[in-house]
Amino acid sequence: MLSNTDIKRELVRAKKLSIYPLVLHNIKASSINLTASAHAWDIKSGDSVVTSDKKKIILKAFSTVSIHTQEAIWVSRRIGGTYHPRVSLVAKGLSNISTTLDPQWYGLSLVTVSNTTDQDIELKVGDAFVSVMLYYVNSPAERGNIDNQASRPDLYSRFNLTDEDRDFLNQPWHKNHPSIVAAMKNSEPYKELVKDKKRFSRGLKRFIFNQVTGGILAGIISGIITGIIIFQLGMN
Repeated sequence: MLSNTDIKRELVRAKKLSIYPLVLHNIKASSINLTASAHAWDIKSGDSVVTSDKKKIILKAFSTVSIHTQEAIWVSRRIGGTYHPRVSLVAKGLSNISTTLDPQWYGLSLVTVSNTTDQDIELKVGDAFVSVMLYYVNSPAERGNIDNQASRPDLYSRFNLTDEDRDFLNQPWHKNHPSIVAAMKNSEPYKELVKDKKRFSRGLKRFIFNQVTGGILAGIISGIITGIIIFQLGMN
């Protein structure tokens, strides 16, 4: 399982993992939270469940909806993952259907969420609503062995899409893995993460240098003192 340290390291390297848009405070101890976009549909009617001002998603009592994340993810053949509901939303009566993130996946995530209560529940667009836990696989997955298309057009094409939905889903930045990597690398959060990692590395190097240098000096001083004591004992 990848910790927050692992996740940040892999994001900086961008060789096995990329996420865009990247929200640094959504990186948790052993997961990363993904946020709800303004593109969500009732799975029975196929109609949008987003308010006209695009600020809220309405999950009606006992309904199930599919929500696209704002973030697109790319993982290499060496990383997989699982999607999990957030405890704060489970406590309200929402439960997303857990699924997997296969190695070599790229694109937006389409997450299915059920309202198990007899009351309508609102979810704000932009709020974190699902957590992804990431894992290193023991050996790389077979190259090209991925069945699903980016962002799952086979699923969202069943819904009654608006022009805004189509525009969002047709944007090129989440259509392939190089585009996701490039978009992340050009973002300010990524640049800040790189700076933080460099500052940490420099601080760690200085700490190690100081510890080694201090140890050497302490050894030299200790040797000098020991030599003086032995010399004085010999004189007596």
